[in-house]
Amino acid sequence: MAIDVEPSHTYKWIDAAQPTHPSVIDTRHVTDQLFGFVNIPMAVWIDEHGMLVRPAEAASIERSPLRDRPIPEGLPPRIEQMLREVKKIRDVSDDYRAAIVDWAHRGADSPYALPPDEVVARSVPCGDDEARAAACFELGNHLRVTVGPDAAVPWWREAHRLQPSNWTYKRQAWTLVTTPDGAEENDLMQGPNDVYEGNWLDDVIAGGGGEAYNILPRL
Repeated sequence: MAIDVEPSHTYKWIDAAQPTHPSVIDTRHVTDQLFGFVNIPMAVWIDEHGMLVRPAEAASIERSPLRDRPIPEGLPPRIEQMLREVKKIRDVSDDYRAAIVDWAHRGADSPYALPPDEVVARSVPCGDDEARAAACFELGNHLRVTVGPDAAVPWWREAHRLQPSNWTYKRQAWTLVTTPDGAEENDLMQGPNDVYEGNWLDDVIAGGGGEAYNILPRL
């Protein structure tokens, strides 16, 4: 599943993956509100009875080959620093994949399937600020579609302020920064801009570096 207000931005990644199952695109960030997704990739586990047995957590199941490639020499300093922080992001893909396989075989008897009280205890908090952030993000996107990109900016800024730990809100806004002529840049690097406070690299460093970037599964 992808999370993006612009479905067309996801098509090339879906096509590259060649999935054999339907690909869902959450164009309203509803999974943020329902499950507590604050970054990608994240997942929840839902059993055959519709019961949530693991809350939102980082959900990589395969180690990226980019982690083991050396950083090329001569890169612009900012790009080099970004790659260094990416390499610091902890990788638990092997353990997480093994946990999924264990759950698939053992169901409720798997130690990785959690009881309801533990699911609640591990879940991302959803208080007044988080609820207001969701409302601001949704209103901003409505105005972006009906009025124009600039109309979303103050509401998305407020969503970032209210829930700074929600990377899906921030990364979404950074990728849709508009140029002076009103066109959307689709900045996949999510770098510094004149529209929003913060950017991917500076916010990662401010939050403790790549090591602290994701909500990792506690297996």
